[in-house]
Amino acid sequence: MKRILISLTLTFLLVALSACNNKDSGTNYYLSLSGESDHWKLDGYEILMSPDEFKAGYGTLTMKGEDKHMADFFSFHVYTVVDGEENSLHSGSVSGETDIAKQTTGTIKGEGGENLTKFLEVNEIYMDVRWNDNDTDGDQEERIVLYNKDKNGKSLLDSE
Repeated sequence: MKRILISLTLTFLLVALSACNNKDSGTNYYLSLSGESDHWKLDGYEILMSPDEFKAGYGTLTMKGEDKHMADFFSFHVYTVVDGEENSLHSGSVSGETDIAKQTTGTIKGEGGENLTKFLEVNEIYMDVRWNDNDTDGDQEERIVLYNKDKNGKSLLDSE
């Protein structure tokens, strides 16, 4: 009798614990994007989107043909475009005399939720890169297209 009682108790505990862990986690999306412009190449930029959280970053920006390039200012800004509306996703900058030939994007984290719905409707993802160096007059700016639905002819989720 004692053995049956222990067995039933263990079974009840296992069912109760597995029910706690068996919640619907929803859909997760992961993209690894890359692209380039005249002076820049971006590799390994990642976007992770789930119902609970969102992460973007981990990319490396490299100036083409340069091992070292000093600048007074450098920044990047990543945007998503949904129905013609630009949405800021991630940005970073450095100022002061800095070697910008190779820069990492760092990461950004946030909550998922409403962003997940918009993520499914993305028409374009791009990065604007700006810098100011001694070789040029004024700020320089280039766009790196990471995803464009019109050019790819597929939805965002089918592009990878």
